[in-house]
Amino acid sequence: MNIKKAKIFVTRRLPQSVEERMQMLFESELNSGDKHLSSDEILIGTMGVDVIVSTISDQMDASLINALPDSVKLIAQFGNGVDNIDISAAHARNIIVTNTPSVVTEDTADMAMALILSVPRRVVEGASLLAKTG
Repeated sequence: MNIKKAKIFVTRRLPQSVEERMQMLFESELNSGDKHLSSDEILIGTMGVDVIVSTISDQMDASLINALPDSVKLIAQFGNGVDNIDISAAHARNIIVTNTPSVVTEDTADMAMALILSVPRRVVEGASLLAKTG
């Protein structure tokens, strides 16, 4: 039995393990240059695809969403939040919008703890002293 793989368009570079998994599961078109794409470039990339995998840096406004081909059924945001996507326009086109909530929660907590520990240990001052003295 031959099952057709969904065709996806990924607008920005993602972690290598994620891209490798996408290529196994889907017919994937990746933005290997990690260049920020204009609305016109996104439209060109979405011709004939089922899913757009976007990031927070992609502005998916109503004019872009209304111009998407009818084949697009899902915008899967790789990131927390969907402030860059016009949800009403997507809803009007019956395009589902998803995101990855809490994707950076652990990393944010790690960074907060690192910053808290760096203050009493005077890490920044020590690093600048080492840079000056070698």
